[in-house]
Amino acid sequence: MFKFKLGRKQPEDNEARRRLQKELFGLNKICDRGFPSRPSALAYDSQLKLIAIGTHSGEIRIYGQPGFQLSYSLELAPSSSIRKLIFFDGVARLLILTVDGYLHLLEINNHMPPQTDSLSHNTVRVDRICTSSDDDSAILKNTQTICLLRNHLNLLIGLNDGNIYLFNIENFSLNVNPIIPTDVIEKTIVEYCSGRVIHPGPVQSIVQHPINEDKILIGYKNTLIVHWDLPSNSHDRTYIYKQEVESVSWYNKGMNFVTCHNNGSYALWDAKQQLNIVETEKIPYGPYPCTPMTKICVKIMRNGDPLIIFAGGLPRSSYSNKHSVSCLSENEHDHNNDRTRHVTFDFTTAVIDFFTIDKTSNDGTRDDPQSLVILLHEEIVVIDLVTDSWPSYHLPYLNSIHASPVICTTLVCNVNPEFYKKLVNYATIQFDDYSDRKWPITGGDIKYNANTSSDDVEQRHLLLTGHEDGSVQFWDITNISMPLIYKLKTSDYFQIEQAPIDETDEETWPPFRKTGLYDPYCDDPRLAIQKLSLCTNTDILIVAGTAGQVLTFEFSPESTDVTIATTTVNLLDGCESFVWKGHEEMKTKSAFIPSGLVLTSLVQLYPPAAISALALCSDIQTYAVGTAHGFTIFNYKQNRILTAKCTLDPNALASNQPVPSSTGESTLIRGRSLKKSLRESFRRLRKGRTIRKATMLPATKRSDENNPLSQANMHLEEVIRVPVERQVEFREFKPVDDQVASMVRCLYFAKTYLNSVNERTRSVWAGTNGGHVYVYSITGFEPQATNGAAIATDQTNTCTMAKEIRLKHKAPVLSIVVLDNANQSIGHGSSIPTMESTSAISNVPVATATNSENTSPTLSTAITSHKVLICSEEQFKVFTLPNLKPYCKFKLTAVEGTRVRKVNINQFALKSDNVSESHSESCLVCLDNMGQISIYTLPNLRRQILFSCVKASDINALSTVQFSPFAHALYLQSSSELVQVTFSPQTILPYSMSITYDKLQRKTIQRSELDKAVRQTSPQRNLTNGNDALLLTPSKLSEHADESTITTVSEKHQETPSKSSMSPSSQRNHQNVNQNKMSNGHEEFVNGKTNNAIGKSYQNGNIGNNSGFSTNSDSAIDLSSGITSMNITNNHNHPSNDEIQKPVDRDLPSFQSTPLRISTDVTMQKDHQNSFSPVSPNGKTSNSHPTKLISVKVRQAPIINDIHYYNGTNNNPASPTQRTPAIHT
Repeated sequence: MFKFKLGRKQPEDNEARRRLQKELFGLNKICDRGFPSRPSALAYDSQLKLIAIGTHSGEIRIYGQPGFQLSYSLELAPSSSIRKLIFFDGVARLLILTVDGYLHLLEINNHMPPQTDSLSHNTVRVDRICTSSDDDSAILKNTQTICLLRNHLNLLIGLNDGNIYLFNIENFSLNVNPIIPTDVIEKTIVEYCSGRVIHPGPVQSIVQHPINEDKILIGYKNTLIVHWDLPSNSHDRTYIYKQEVESVSWYNKGMNFVTCHNNGSYALWDAKQQLNIVETEKIPYGPYPCTPMTKICVKIMRNGDPLIIFAGGLPRSSYSNKHSVSCLSENEHDHNNDRTRHVTFDFTTAVIDFFTIDKTSNDGTRDDPQSLVILLHEEIVVIDLVTDSWPSYHLPYLNSIHASPVICTTLVCNVNPEFYKKLVNYATIQFDDYSDRKWPITGGDIKYNANTSSDDVEQRHLLLTGHEDGSVQFWDITNISMPLIYKLKTSDYFQIEQAPIDETDEETWPPFRKTGLYDPYCDDPRLAIQKLSLCTNTDILIVAGTAGQVLTFEFSPESTDVTIATTTVNLLDGCESFVWKGHEEMKTKSAFIPSGLVLTSLVQLYPPAAISALALCSDIQTYAVGTAHGFTIFNYKQNRILTAKCTLDPNALASNQPVPSSTGESTLIRGRSLKKSLRESFRRLRKGRTIRKATMLPATKRSDENNPLSQANMHLEEVIRVPVERQVEFREFKPVDDQVASMVRCLYFAKTYLNSVNERTRSVWAGTNGGHVYVYSITGFEPQATNGAAIATDQTNTCTMAKEIRLKHKAPVLSIVVLDNANQSIGHGSSIPTMESTSAISNVPVATATNSENTSPTLSTAITSHKVLICSEEQFKVFTLPNLKPYCKFKLTAVEGTRVRKVNINQFALKSDNVSESHSESCLVCLDNMGQISIYTLPNLRRQILFSCVKASDINALSTVQFSPFAHALYLQSSSELVQVTFSPQTILPYSMSITYDKLQRKTIQRSELDKAVRQTSPQRNLTNGNDALLLTPSKLSEHADESTITTVSEKHQETPSKSSMSPSSQRNHQNVNQNKMSNGHEEFVNGKTNNAIGKSYQNGNIGNNSGFSTNSDSAIDLSSGITSMNITNNHNHPSNDEIQKPVDRDLPSFQSTPLRISTDVTMQKDHQNSFSPVSPNGKTSNSHPTKLISVKVRQAPIINDIHYYNGTNNNPASPTQRTPAIHT
């Protein structure tokens, strides 16, 4: 009876265990993959060969050569977005203009994380060093165009009202008076136009003369072009055209310029001509009205011919809905020769911007354009202008994974090298139409480790995506770049109603060429891929679709005609009264298929409902597949059905209830019976009540909807309490929901002790939405080794039901995993990823326990015992095998009020040169419906850590999370972009990054004394519940360890102690914050923050980013370092309080951002508690006193919550049940 004692709690973990938790677990963002969502701006550094893309959400992506990638987030207000991007050529600086009227200056700097003793850990980070003031934003928000002069000292800003302002880069301030006012231009027009007064309208374009830096060309909307002299601030010549101006551009060393107009025409002008005479005037796709030509440029090719590139200008009546960029090359004197080329690149989405990559001749007379880069709303296209046919490049990154909407994803790690080679070889046929030339964007430097080469094929990892159009795409995600290496189309094998293709030889005008891959339209929704399973050791791919089709693919070395007989599996066999009211099954057809993956087996389930679960066991050439009506086990080599099981209730079949035709999580109806509710309540009372301690983190702080990957959401709660079990209403499926309860949610193959501890049996486990688990035994298979893989050849196999488990809470069974004595998964399925190639070396060491597959059955039960983990939507339960005796459980919904979305088994390891200090353990990783990741020990299910990973409102991200065996996860943060995160700080990538730029050309930026006194550096943004807070903690600059600085830690949410908790010395330090001036290129105060870009940690908690992904202090998420773990303590890397209290004596650099106005405020925090962990960030106790926290009121500083660890929860073993074939638990 004492086990029901009230207030009972689990024993606390000791200090050593808590330190170990910090070293084993930590949430870090690795990189973004794919195409950024909602792009808005494009820039190119012609000297450093870098490309930058800005988005409407304030994200910046910078790319160089494949593998070189940087990311930065401005964390703007929801109503703001990036309007313009400009590179400072050759100096690794980027200027950003936002819609709300702020200019930001970013720097790309080489960075060596602290405690790094090898150049292989160098990385590159992005620092924000300046932001324009609030006063300037009132003018800048009306910006129409900008032009950065080549001296990098001045920025010309053209407004909608026709005024042009000068922005000084040196002091990063705007001259309040326009340098070229509208009234001056109006007077010019009056003089030129014989007294007619014409308002020039908005400034459409400003371009600097390519040779004479004192001259600029200004294009005004209302037909006016002005050639302006900057030193004299007067016009040289004025040109007036009959149509509105859209864009202007110089060419031919500034001797000519070109303009494009709103009627689809362009005009070529002679800059030396004093008269207003057009040299060439043309409407390419006229004479009928055309759409506006929005941008134009002229390049002189290697042969001396001009290449005219323009966007838009199509015939309005026929092609007003098309988006195009045209390239026209023709000889000026002979328009019919072979050198004339004209292509109109036709795109699915609108054009944002384009530019050319040139190889200018030494004398500057030839631009010699090499490539054309076009940014579209949903993709980026790069055209090879050297090859005569102007083909596209195959993209090594920035691929549009959403070319057809992504339906499912599957991660395959440590791919067999032979499989990878075959896949790449067969893919060359698919890429014949692409350019053979090398990728033209080559910026950045990548250095591989001594034991790694760029051509290393070990540890290849693939991401498979299934799409709505029936295609399966293979992406190589070994490094940051994610190239497409193979594409499989299942639509080739089915009859699809398509619009007839016009194959007439009539020449179309304009000469359209369909370009780009983005095509969101699908001919038949039944083609959509629901589940994928790949075995690279046996070269088997299983594809399951929406209409109940299951396809098996294998490699074929030659092209072949494929005609496959369909095997139909009736899951409702024997029920003649059932009527299927959903879609029809797909009809097959013969097809000629090139070499590569070719269909070898096709199974059609009836009813043809969407596939909801799939598991493959290639060593016995068998897979299991389930729908809303049941599941079947099928041998794809023999085309033989081993068994078929209907999971519908017989009563539902008798009453002819409608059955759903597609998968999806339905609403779960709870019973309202008073009798059942009382029974459950008294059962919980007998187990005892517990209460949460006052130090528990409030539930309102569990997640941050704005940035789930911020430090505020990494809750490592220290459990010295037993959570309260809340009442969970009894789940009762009514007859109308019985078909939902029958849906198969997971399938799992395992060879385990199913019936006896002396003999292992192959088994299939199936879990349903209604809390049922069906266990089938498969006998008769005797695998034989073939080509390195064990293949079963015996045909006398049978499949019979062995056990049935019924969960009392009737929650959907999401995953089933059989664990060996090392607590590792020994089977296949349940969406648990496995490492394919046994020869590949994992970067996470695996425990050296005895392989359960090879364990002799004569060993003792204690050594060879297996357990099965059943994860439902509400609970985790562990049973011993073979008797299915309950071992322990964890009630997630009853304790936390959340539900399970996905689980995985991961190995967490602590590497050390000393073998005795190395540690490895297998844990359960769980994603819940609130977007939180929690980690539990196995097999006792004690929670170790909890942190927020995904927004709770982002259903797409929650449903697409894919775990890897290396404690990584991938999910879609938008329809076009993937995010990769890791739960372990022990990740190491094989290369480091650096960038080479001209440091002498970087202009020093200084603020005037007036600016320092009166200006604030940042706009009002990122306010959280009206509370602004800033946490300051001492640290050392990684590149100047002998200088004392103050590091600003700023995140989306921060917990800040009240003013009363500040010591006098800390308050004095706070008063001196404005005196600290951060060195250029390291840490500078901007917007109430320090631009200390904190990247992910790859080894031993080092700050940095070896993969090329760089985060900024606005969105840093590294848990493993002293800053990012939010444990404000002193260790050997941090100076003591006395050192911090000393004045900072060092030479002040010439650069300084606008200082902050800081004032303390006790009222800035409401309903927030402070809970600081006593453990230092690196897992070592500190010998000095903890530093005092300074609470200061600044503008827009986010709030950072503390980090807590979980030591354990209520893991009472359930009462034993009888050993019967059907078990209720």
